[in-house]
This record gives sequence, structure tokens and C-alpha cells, in this order.
Amino acid sequence: MIDQQTKEALTEALKTGNVLQLSLGDKSLIRIERRLPFLLIYREQPEDYYKISDLVKTESSYLITESSVDFNSDIALLVKELARELSEEYGTMMVLEVWVGPPDSKSFVLKTAKEKAPNTVKAFQKGLEDFCSTYTHLKVEVAVDTIRHPVHLEDFLTLKQCQESGIYLMGLEIPPFFQNHETQEFFYLVFEEFKIGFSNILRKAVYEFVRVQTSFDIQNYQRLGTTEVDEAVWEVDRELSDIESKYQFLLLISPINTMQAKEEFVANNYQKNPKFLYRNLPIDPDRLKEELFRIDIRSIEDPTLSFLYTEKREELEKQITMLKERGTKNFMYSSIRLYSSPGVKLYETAKDILKTLPPDHLEEVAWVDAYDMAKFCMEEIEQYKRIYPELDAKVEVKNDIVGMLVSRGQLYIGSSFKIPEQRIKALIHHEVGTHVLTFYNGKMQPFGQMSSGFADYDELQEGLAVLAEYLVGGLTGSRLRTLAARVIAGRAVTEGMTFEETYHTLTEEYDALPEQAFQITARAYQGGGCTKDIIYLRGLIKLIEYLQDGGELEPLYVGKIGFKHIPLIQDLRIRDIIKTSPLAPSYLKTDCAQERLKKIKEGLTLTELVN
Repeated sequence: MIDQQTKEALTEALKTGNVLQLSLGDKSLIRIERRLPFLLIYREQPEDYYKISDLVKTESSYLITESSVDFNSDIALLVKELARELSEEYGTMMVLEVWVGPPDSKSFVLKTAKEKAPNTVKAFQKGLEDFCSTYTHLKVEVAVDTIRHPVHLEDFLTLKQCQESGIYLMGLEIPPFFQNHETQEFFYLVFEEFKIGFSNILRKAVYEFVRVQTSFDIQNYQRLGTTEVDEAVWEVDRELSDIESKYQFLLLISPINTMQAKEEFVANNYQKNPKFLYRNLPIDPDRLKEELFRIDIRSIEDPTLSFLYTEKREELEKQITMLKERGTKNFMYSSIRLYSSPGVKLYETAKDILKTLPPDHLEEVAWVDAYDMAKFCMEEIEQYKRIYPELDAKVEVKNDIVGMLVSRGQLYIGSSFKIPEQRIKALIHHEVGTHVLTFYNGKMQPFGQMSSGFADYDELQEGLAVLAEYLVGGLTGSRLRTLAARVIAGRAVTEGMTFEETYHTLTEEYDALPEQAFQITARAYQGGGCTKDIIYLRGLIKLIEYLQDGGELEPLYVGKIGFKHIPLIQDLRIRDIIKTSPLAPSYLKTDCAQERLKKIKEGLTLTELVN
């Protein structure tokens, strides 16, 4: 029997719109996040091999109960009363029961009423058929049937009860294609793929029902997803952030003796490969991996968040492996796993840039040193602090790095660094207006990984940073040539060329200046061979394509995310799980930047970006 307190809690949740999660007896659970005219039902079998309950728990409104529960039970009568109240307000309510078909089944069977909610049925059918295009042995059937529940069970709700309560009842039989019924082997990755796909299919179908059949106001199918973040997410986010905070990857793979190595290389008449030295590792890689894989990511029910954190763990594993392999050939192979290698198209584009764009003539250019550059960057940081006082970024000039580097929101500049005056603004907005800004925007989000970076965020970050150089009028021919030369060097590394051979390729075949060629080659061979630098040009190309396809720029500054995360972050934003970015790059507010951005969207080519 369901007690009066439970009934009152359900009534109160419906009245206020507050989240309701209640145990109904020992083995039944109902969750209703808000007044939504939809309920997903699963009656667990005695031996639940199929983890369908995990599938159901990804949604915002569901009931999981025992197989013995039928239309005479208190639970079914409670659902009937719930439906009656929601139907009175919105006109009708959809109830979908899901179950697993026979072991040899190869069909998704959608059971529905004749000529009822055709848009919903079509959306469901199309979504399932699109999914089956990957699994060609599966098919989709739409059956007009009065039996919309497992045939070996009683009705959960009879058709008469549904009519009395304004319920549109559907059933979905799922083929157990993710399990071998003979050996009972469960194909976890296949099921995870289906879980993500099913969630989108279901929400699009329910959206069609809610939009057409009810008076419920909803603008996007993604709003049907859960708006609550379960405790498992916060724990996983904290644990991953704790592990990542134990090392600074970019600093640890950067040589500490680049200038001395350059002097030795020059002294040896550019013939002897230099030897690089690195900071001592502050971690035990094997022990850290053990900690990493103890993190219970499978406990995350939300498919979007589960995907993001699974990917992030894989990236951290690759980084930790690379730290252990510094100075060995294996470092290069792990680098390809993390950043990939230059494809033929990217390589040919880089060669074309180097042959098309002449080098800039810098003989009479005024130069700015590291200390002046640090002062200019700090002035820009102070501008952002006025908007967000908690922004505590610092700029530090260091003897043991080359160039400029942002790590955990702090900007480091090598003491030997110098830059032409014409490039000051471009580099400020590359480092501060992109890397520092997205770190602190991410800090203002609920997840720690929004600031430290979800997997593969680097490519979009560097694409944004180089785009910033163009938008402020500071992307020069030499700068674009440098990005292209980095691709050439990355290709050379993966093809087994030596440091010396790569250096001479850049100077002799592509007219790179000796200083530039050494820096590019040193970055490509750090750690034992690193392909990271190919992401600058590749990221810029992808970003231009994204903008020319109608993509918006400002949402990309929400934190440190990758290209593939853009729709996922949009999903989380629509569900009010993450916020709109509070800090926007200062240069985007200028007419000049907006005019340049407009030109890109209208079809500006890569070499036409040179200011």
C-alpha cells in the first residue's frame, strides 16, 4: 500500500513543480522533475540482464517498478491520478512503457493506437530507423495494437483507465542486440551508444507530442532532459579536477634549456641534434593512473555528462602516459593519440600557405621585450577584473620557458621573449582575451572541468586565439607562415625525420628564418616528438568553417571546450545546467572586429585573413 504521506508528497510536487523522487515500496522508484505531461515506465524483470533501468534513469520523468505491478496496484492507480491531474491542465498526457523483446528479436516494435499522434509516431520511427542504419541487422516496426505492454505481463494501465485519465499510451519493445543471449555476454559500449541515441530519439518524439497534442509550453526538445545534476557528477568532477591539479602538463613537457640547446646547435653548425632537459615530475604516473580509474564515471546517469567525463578521463590517461614517456620515442606515438597527426589535406594547405605568402620584412621593426609585454598583458587583465573581481590572473616572466604560455589561468612569459610592436595587441588577445578569459569563464560554471578543459579543448582554444589575432588586425603573413610551418614540422616528426633534418627543411625549402625555424622545430621535438602545434592551423580552419556554416562565436567562450562539445554544451545550457558566459572578449565589442567577423562569415579565405 502507498501511504498517505507519499500521496501528499506527489501532490505537493505537482503543485509546486519541485523535483520529486520517491521510493514506492521496496523496489519501485518514481522521479518527476517538473509538471511534464509525459511518463516513462519500466517494469523490471526478475533477472535484469539488460540494464534497461539505466536507460530509463537518464530521463526527467520516469517510474521503475516490479514486473508484478499491474492495473490493480496502488502504483498504477497513483499514476492514473497523476495523469488525470496533468491531463486536466494540458489536455492529455503521454505514457510510454519500454521492455526488452525475446532473445532472438531483431526489431524495435513501436505499439500505438491507430491514427493517434502521427507526428510523435513518425518522429519515433525516424529516430529509431536512423539508429538502425549503423546496425543493419536491426529494423523498426510500427504496430497498431491494443496490447502496448509485454505480452507475458498484465496491463500496467488498461485502455479504459487511459481513456478515463486522458492518457495516450504507447509501448516500445527493444531488441536485446547489446547482449549475446547464448553466452550472456553484455556489450557495454554498444549499450552506451544506444543509451545516448535513445535519449535523443525519445525526447524528439515526446517533444512532437507535447508541442502538437498539449498546451504545455516548450521551445526545444532538449528542454525535456533533466535539469538536475545528480551527486555522482559533482564527485566525478571533483576527483578528475584533483588529479589534473597534481601536474601542469604543458610546463612539464616544455624543455627548461631551450636557449642553451639553441646555442649548442648553432655552435655545432646546425648539424647535431640538441638534447633537451625537463622539470622533475611531481607525480608517480602509475599511482596516478590507479586513482584515475577508480573514479566511478559509470554512476553518472545523464548521457551528455557521462560522455564528457568519460572522454576527459581518457585524455588524462594519455597525458599521464606521455609524462612517463618523456624523452623516448613512445612519447611521439602517445602524442599522436592525444593530438592526432597532420592529415594530407592539412599538410597540403600548410605547404600552399608557405609558398603563397611571403615572409614579413622585420629589419626596421621596433621590438618589445618580455617585461614590457607582461605590463601590457596585466593592463588587459585589470580591465576584466573590473567586471569580475574574483579574476586573480597574474603575469610572470620566467627564465625556464620560451614564448608565452597560459597554465591554469596564469600567464607565463619567457625572459628571452620579444615581439614586434605591431603584434602586441594580437598576442594580448590571443593569451589574455582567449586563454585566460575562457579559464575564468569556466571557473564561474558549476563544473571544474569547464575551466581546466574538457577533452580535446586545445584545438578550439587555439582556433579562437588565432582568430582573435585577425579580429584585432594583428594576424601577419609571418604569423600565418609560422602556423603552417608548425604543421610541416609535425609531419616531419611523425615521418621519423631528425631535428636537424626538420630544421634544414624549414630554412631551405620554406625560407624560414634561422631563429623561427629553431623555435618551431624545438616545439615539435619536445618530449620526444609532439604533434600539438598542428592544432593551431587546424583549429583556425575548423573555426572558419563553423562560422561560415552559421555557427555563433560568443557561446564558444563559455569555458574550455572542444568543437565536438558545442552541441553538448548547448544542450546543457538549454537545460539550465550551465550559464551564459559572463565575460566576453573586449575586442568583440569593437566595430572593427565585427566587420572582420562579418567578412569571414561571408566567405573570406585563409590567406585573406592576413591583415
